[in-house]
Parts: sequence; structure tokens; C-alpha cells
Amino acid sequence: MPSVRDLVTRLGPDLVTAPVGPADLAVDFTSVVVHDPLDVPAFDPGDLVLAVGVHEASPQALRLAAARPAVLVLRHDGPLGQALLAEALSAGVCLLVVPAGCGWSHLHTIATSLPVRMPPVRADSLSGSELVSDLFVVANALADALGAPVTIEDNQSRLLAYSALHDVADVARSGTILGHRVPDAFLRQVRRLGVVKRLLTETEPFFLLSTTPGICSRTVVALRAHDELLGSIWAVTDTPLDEPRTAALAEAARNIAIRLAHHRLTTDLQHQQRTATMGLLLRGGSAAVEAGHRLGMTGPGYRLAAITAVRAGGGRDDRLLDQCATALVRRLSLARTVGATARIADTVYGVVPGPADPARSLRELRAVLLAVRTAARPDSPELVTIGMSGPVTTLAELGEAREEADRVLQVLARDRSHEGCAEVGEVGLAVSVLRLADLESARRAGQRNVLDDIDDHDAAHAADYGRTLRVYLASFGDPTAASKALNVHTNTLRYRLRRLHEIFGLDLTDADTRFALMVDIRLKAHLSGRG
Repeated sequence: MPSVRDLVTRLGPDLVTAPVGPADLAVDFTSVVVHDPLDVPAFDPGDLVLAVGVHEASPQALRLAAARPAVLVLRHDGPLGQALLAEALSAGVCLLVVPAGCGWSHLHTIATSLPVRMPPVRADSLSGSELVSDLFVVANALADALGAPVTIEDNQSRLLAYSALHDVADVARSGTILGHRVPDAFLRQVRRLGVVKRLLTETEPFFLLSTTPGICSRTVVALRAHDELLGSIWAVTDTPLDEPRTAALAEAARNIAIRLAHHRLTTDLQHQQRTATMGLLLRGGSAAVEAGHRLGMTGPGYRLAAITAVRAGGGRDDRLLDQCATALVRRLSLARTVGATARIADTVYGVVPGPADPARSLRELRAVLLAVRTAARPDSPELVTIGMSGPVTTLAELGEAREEADRVLQVLARDRSHEGCAEVGEVGLAVSVLRLADLESARRAGQRNVLDDIDDHDAAHAADYGRTLRVYLASFGDPTAASKALNVHTNTLRYRLRRLHEIFGLDLTDADTRFALMVDIRLKAHLSGRG
């Protein structure tokens, strides 16, 4: 099983300290637990607990330590309080502290990716046909061979792995590790230097001399497979590498590129399979039952979640959507729940088994989805919108559940209520209006109604009959309230109502006419807003 020493070795001293624990950090852990501050602390002896949302000086931190997990991880800058240190020492808990800027999702990814037994790190494992499968082990081995810190990035400048050699580190390396991607300021400098073009065209390592204070020089090599750029390796070096180390870096790049190409192919196939399976589930009927049976999905009840994500300036955010999908898969895995997750077009869907009790299943699913949103975008959760279906008892009903979840997303896109996370029953009236709007839109198909005639008349004659009608009906036929809202005399209002009858034949004394007009007004507002 992995140990705290393995985790600290991977993260490096810049990212983690252990104020409480054995000197050799030989503390094994069997599972990684993301703690919800609303839950009562209860852990197994081998748990490594990520204390999300817990301040080190809070009573909650003391309760977590007293619950005696194997390892407790906190985010904090500066010295810890003596009370927490004493509690962890008394409970025999290994206490790890990472900077406040370190992402929980990054920590979770690293902790859960540690192999059961860390293989020995050897420089010669980077040559020939033998390739160490763990990229972090590869990075450490390569750093030892080059005598320089190493980072491995994909073709979108996202961090894949890094070595634990931190003797030479600058703000660009630290920022990349903390943010799990290359900082924008450093990316701009790299583009100005023409590095992207060289990565696209050159196959051998090349040296970049830095003229920026605080930024070290580097040796860079592209990770390429079949003329496609998959990523790059960056080694912090003051001078160009000698011939043997250059050859070692080039050989490592070729081997890592093969591994990345194979991993991407496998990932693409898995994605296609997940998408196809989700398509069958969302169709409902016997196909959904069969697909769920193959996945081993069982439960007295099911709910469907639908997630969308946008950029701060508007428009779909593909990267954030993928992060939401990954976070949902991890969250279900942590809860040992056999569900199904896949992205289809601009929506991430999740079929989640749950208890038969509707209130309990909604409460549990909401907690999971809010945790997913926080993990994917902790600084701007409002960019992620979540719709939940009502409970269904069989997978055959998932077709109806999809319609419900999609409708909820439509409602929340128009009106950011319920903090962007709602179940169909919580926005039921708005969903009903959307359904009516679709039915009327299909039925009328270009036909005009009296509201269109009134609005056209107003535009042609600079009149205000349409607004008068809408305000009057919204005031439930109260002339006093309506005239006040319109800022006109009551006699003026009555005159306009008579003219509505004379010109358009509207009998506003008829209850059915008033009801039909109110429905048409609401539907027209929805249809015009959709367009």
C-alpha cells in the first residue's frame, strides 16, 4: 500500500510539510477520503483524509484529528496552532500541510494514483524497451539522470507530472505545480520566444536561455508521436546539457511519447464506450435496462444529473465540462457507487443509484453534485449549472428522467435561481411553462394570435395597448393597482380596456378569455426569450 513518504516524495518539499508524524514518514494509507464538513468525522484506521473547507484553527480540525485517521491533510499558510498539533500527536495521526493555493483535486489525483508498491527509480529504466508506467516515477528518474528538476506537460500546457527534485526552482515551476498548468505570464513569454513553433518542428532537445529575472533557463524537448505534438518535457538547466544527458533526455521523450499515445488511444476508446452506454441509458426502455445490467447498476431508485459549464464571458467551457465529468467519476468512486457518467455534446450526464426514499436520495445526490462543482471550479461555482431529475424506480424510465433534467437546465439558464442547482420538483411550474411553450410553438407553427396583432398595432400607432393588457392581467383585473403600475389615471385605463374590446374583440369580463390571455402572454415571453 502507498505511504506518506511516497506522497511527500511525489509532491516535493515545496508543496507539503509534515509537522506531526514519524521522521521516516513510514505511515501507510489504504484509501483517500474527501471529508465533507457537514458530516460527522468517522474514519477507518487506514484513511488519508483531505480536510476540504476546514480551517486549521477551527474546532472541526480538532475533531478530525481526534477521529484518528492515518493521515490528515490541511491547506494552510503559516504556522499551525498548538492545539491541533497536540491533538494530532496525542491521537497518533500523521499531519500534512499544503499551501492554501494548492488545489484539492490535484492532491486527490496524486494521492489516488500512487501505486501499491513504488517501483525502484533507476535512470536506466528510461532507455531500451523498458518504460516505467508511472509518469511521476519517470520524472524523478529523469531528474536524477539529468541532475535537474523536470516537468512533463501535455500539448495544452497542463501539468502531467513533475520530479521531486526542488534544489533549483523558480516561480514558473512553482506556479505550474501549484496551478497544475503553466502560468499565463510564463506562457506568454514562451510564445514570444517562439518555443511553440520549435516544439512543432524540432525533434531534438534545445536550450532556452532566460533573460527574465527570477526565471531559470531550461532545456526543452517535444513529446511527439507520428508527427503529432503530444506535449513536452522541461528541465531546469543553467547551461546546455552535455551529449550523454541530451541523448538521455531525447530517449526519455521518445518513450514517454509512446506511452502518452497509447494512453490517449485507450482513453478515446473508453470515452466512446462510455458515450455509447450513456446513449442507451438516456433512451430508456429495455435498452437502458440491459446497459445498466452490464454495468452492474443496482438500486431501489435512480436519479439523473445533467451538468453544463460556461466561461466567465459566456460560451461553453469544454475544459470545465471535462473537469466536472472527471470529478463526478471520482466522487462516485469514493462513495463506492456504481453509476454511469459521460459527456454528450455540451452536457455531462450522470446516472446515480440511490435509496428509495425520495428526500434522502435528493439530499445525497445534491451533496455529491455540489462537491463536484466545488472540485471542478472552487473559485467560480456559478459557472457550473446542475439539473436533477425526479426519482425513478427502474432504468427503463431514464428517458423521462433526461427530459426532466434537461428542462431544469433550461429553467436555470433563464433564471439563476436555487444557486444554479435544482431538482425538477423545485422548479416544476417553470418546467410546465416550458413544456407548454414547446407544444404551442409546434402547434401554431407560424400562426398569429391576438397578442401579435396588439403588439403590431402598438408599433404602428405608437400606442400602449399591449403593455396595458399585460399589466392589467398581472394585477388580477384590479383597475386601481393596474393604473398605479402604469402611472395613468383609472379612467385612462378603463378607456384603453374599452378600446381593446372595440379594436380586437377582447371581452376581459370573461374568465376563460383572461386565463387564455395570461397563458399566451407567458408563453410568448418564453418563446421570445428563447429566440
